[in-house]
Amino acid sequence: MLLRSILAAALVAGLALPAQAQLLHASPAAGATVRSVSQIDLAFAAPVNAATAGARIIMTAMPGMTDHPPMAIKAFTIAPGADGKALHLKLRKPLVPGDYSVSWSVAGADGKRLTGTFSFKIA
Repeated sequence: MLLRSILAAALVAGLALPAQAQLLHASPAAGATVRSVSQIDLAFAAPVNAATAGARIIMTAMPGMTDHPPMAIKAFTIAPGADGKALHLKLRKPLVPGDYSVSWSVAGADGKRLTGTFSFKIA
């Protein structure tokens, strides 16, 4: 009840409340099939603390190999976006055709930990 009163007062007074950091979109997008990937981009609604960022890229399937075990892709670095609202997973080499899963974590400017996972395919 108190929180609703504070929010209502802020809206009436015309004050802007700080945006919470949440993932807006990724490139490649979740569920997408693309031709080539040399960088994975994560865009957030508010600034994130890049120093707290972590990510895992896992190749979960490879064309023509029915029993392909999951394989971690380790040859990448994490770079912050210029506006502080993005993270770029910069791969040393483009990914080969296959199915991939990306798990990420980062703290927002408010210290709240954010996590997520999405998958895409390279044909």
